[in-house]
Amino acid sequence: MLDPMRPPLLTDEAITAVMTEIQGLGRRVTGVAVRTLLHQRYGARGGVARIYRLVAEATTPVQLPSVPRSVSEESREAAIARAEVAEERERVHQVRWAREMDALRSKVDATDRLQQELTLYRTRVSELTRALASAHSRIVELEASPVATPLLRDV
Repeated sequence: MLDPMRPPLLTDEAITAVMTEIQGLGRRVTGVAVRTLLHQRYGARGGVARIYRLVAEATTPVQLPSVPRSVSEESREAAIARAEVAEERERVHQVRWAREMDALRSKVDATDRLQQELTLYRTRVSELTRALASAHSRIVELEASPVATPLLRDV
């Protein structure tokens, strides 16, 4: 393991030079791009926290002095912002209710299937009940008949 007090292999100047080069190529300056190019160039990627700190410092937008705007321009921008928020709210609302409707349709379909199954089961139970009653009455008739089989009398 490396000594934590060891000086860095790459200077801040080398890192910023690589960032400037990436920017000059028209590519976006990201921590991954900087670390990849540093590794290709110097054989070391640099510390993650340090690289990302330098990238953040280099890509922080410069605050331009605010230009005084007219009240109508500000109110127009505020209205546009409110409209965008309202549109997003409406989109979220529509998605929510679409999901709710889909869930309810699924429940109705399941209920319809269960109702059909219940009808089938009731019919089957009714048939089996009639068959059981018929079998029971046949057993009673056979037990009461004078012509019983000898096996039944011996038991």
